Amino acid sequence: MSEARRRAIGALLVLLAVAPLLALAPSAPGAVRLAGVSLLWWYTGLIAPLAATAITIAILWRRGE
Repeated sequence: MSEARRRAIGALLVLLAVAPLLALAPSAPGAVRLAGVSLLWWYTGLIAPLAATAITIAILWRRGE
């Protein structure tokens, strides 16, 4: 397995690990509101899926070269 693939897998695992950590963190940073919606929702509903998609596309694209 190439170094780039290992890093991408690590990045995807970090994306998965952040959501529960954000929900369980002291002082509830996941409850912070942006535009009336909680930060946890923004992360799990928008940021993490977009980041995971971008990472996957970049690795697949690079693999095709």
